[in-house]
Amino acid sequence: MSAAVSREVAHEFMALVERYRDEFYRYVVRTLWDSNQAEDVFQSAVLAALENYHRFTPGTNFRAWVYRIITNKCYVANRETGRAMAPLETAEAGMVALQERPGYADVLKDPGEFLEQCGDEIVHAFRRLSTAERACILLRSVERFSYQEIAEILEMPVGTVMTHLSRGRAKLRQELLEYAVEAGVVRTLPRVVPRHAPGTPQQSERGTM
Repeated sequence: MSAAVSREVAHEFMALVERYRDEFYRYVVRTLWDSNQAEDVFQSAVLAALENYHRFTPGTNFRAWVYRIITNKCYVANRETGRAMAPLETAEAGMVALQERPGYADVLKDPGEFLEQCGDEIVHAFRRLSTAERACILLRSVERFSYQEIAEILEMPVGTVMTHLSRGRAKLRQELLEYAVEAGVVRTLPRVVPRHAPGTPQQSERGTM
């Protein structure tokens, strides 16, 4: 505990942190390139937030304020890991090319059935996203922040948040589509092929539409 922080203030701060501790830690684990650093990064973020608690304005969004500090710590840790983000201007061409690939429309048509057959590939694909793409997807899809709130947390324009979201989601679809084609979950024709359990006889498709 910092010497400049009174016991009463620290107690008040930790009571607030405990409300969101699980989601804060989950966010750190999922945002870091090296999840083994999660405990150290989380503790560093909480300490930084405590030391700067006097700058927090009571009545405003404490959860979003802490997310901003946590995200900054994750960015620093990921920079030290040596993973650089791809430039934003490469996003559009990649997404257009992806949308033209066979099987892509099938993934979007029935994503629930498709994802059920992917397993750990989802985790591996997510870990290959940039820090910004991961952060935007987690804050939007998991923690349910608005675009404006995400922009404030990540200190970037709303348009940039939307670009990271769009590019990150497209990358996930591309990674999973490549896996699906290799595993036979999706064929070159635009329809999902159910995965059969080992030893289960497969019905012939002869004569089907």
